Amino acid sequence: MSHPPTIFLSAAEASGDEHAANLIRALRQRLPDARFVGVAGDRMAEAGCEVVADLTKRASMLGGPILRVGYYYRQVRRIQRAMRQIEPDVHVPVDSPALNWHLAATAREIGTPVMYYIAPQVWAWAPGRVKKMAALTDQVACILPFEERYLRDRGVRATYVGHPLFDTLEPAPTPAPDIMDAWATGAWQVAMLPGSRPSEIRNHAPAMAYVAERICRRWPKARCTFPMGSPESAEILAKVIGSRTHERVGVTVGRTREVLAGSHFAVAVSGTVTLEVAHFGVPMIVIYRLSRLTYALVGRWIINTPHLSLVNILAGRKIVHEMMPWYGSKRRLLEMTVEVMNELGYLLEVRQQLQDIVRPLRVPPPDTACGRAADLGLQVMQKRPVVQE
Repeated sequence: MSHPPTIFLSAAEASGDEHAANLIRALRQRLPDARFVGVAGDRMAEAGCEVVADLTKRASMLGGPILRVGYYYRQVRRIQRAMRQIEPDVHVPVDSPALNWHLAATAREIGTPVMYYIAPQVWAWAPGRVKKMAALTDQVACILPFEERYLRDRGVRATYVGHPLFDTLEPAPTPAPDIMDAWATGAWQVAMLPGSRPSEIRNHAPAMAYVAERICRRWPKARCTFPMGSPESAEILAKVIGSRTHERVGVTVGRTREVLAGSHFAVAVSGTVTLEVAHFGVPMIVIYRLSRLTYALVGRWIINTPHLSLVNILAGRKIVHEMMPWYGSKRRLLEMTVEVMNELGYLLEVRQQLQDIVRPLRVPPPDTACGRAADLGLQVMQKRPVVQE
C-alpha cells in the first residue's frame, strides 16, 4: 500500500477483546506502521489500539438488551460516525453480532472491506442470517473446522484459520491425573466453571457451590475449585455464594489452566472454556441456565443443532453429558454429577476422546491461528482474491 494502513477492529466482550489483541500483535509483525483503532477493551488498548469506545465492561448487559437498547443505540451511532470519519482500510469485526452487523454495514457503506474474525455461530441459532453475512463480508476467518464448508456452501467467502485459544494452550500434562485412583479413593479434584460474565456467575455459581459442598461431604478426600479469570469475577462469585462453603471448596484467580491440568472432573458452563477442559482431557458435565419462558418462547425455535455443547458439536455425537436448557435445579445437577462421576468406564474412555476432538483446532507450529487470520486480513485489505478450493 502507498500509505500506512488503518485497521478498525470491533470487539464487545472480554473474550473478543483478548482475541483481537492477539490479532493486532500478529498484524503489527506484518505491518509495523499500521494504525489500529476501534471498539476495544483493555487488552486491545495494551496491544496498541486507539479506543473509540469500550463496551467490554458492559458486556453483561447483553443479557438484558431490551432494558438498555437506548444506551447501545447511542454507542453504535457514535462508533459509526467515527468509522465514517476514519475511513479505515479494513474492518475486522470480532464475534458479537449484535454490534458488528451494524458496523460491517457501515464499512460496506463507505467502501471498506470487511474480514469477520470469529464468526457468529449462525449454523446453531440463525441460519437465515447467512445471506446477511455473505452480503456484509469479504472474508470470514473461521475458528471451527466445519464452519468453512458450511459457510462456503451458502455463498460466504470463508477460510478456516484454526482456533486462537490453542495458540497459547500449553500441552496437557503427562501422565494425566489418575482418574482410577480418584474413583477408588475419593480423592477427587473437581473444577467448577460458572462462566465469566456477571450474569453467568449469578445464574450458575449457587448451584455449583451446592454441588461442590455435597461432593466434599460424599467423598471426604475430594476438593472442588472455582478457577475465576479475574479478581472482579472472583468478587462477584464471593457475593453470590457467600462465605459458608465447605473448607475443601476453594477459589483461585488467573489459574484456570493450572486447575484443569490437575482435575479429574469438571462442571462447566457451555462456551469456549469447554474446549480448554477437553484439551486437558477432563470429563465434564456442560450446563447453561435458561428460564422456562425464555426457552419456550425463543430457545426451542432458534436452536438448530442436536447438541449444544461445543465438544459434542465438534464430535457430531454425544461425548459429554449436557444439561441445556437447565432451569436451575440444584438437586438435578447434583444427581447427574454424582451419576457421571460413578461411571468409571465412561470417565476413562471419554478422556482420550475429548483430546482427539479438539486436536484439529491447533494450528501446526510455527503457524498460529492469529497469524493465519492476519494473513487473511492482509489479503482482504489489499483486495487480493482468496482462492476457493
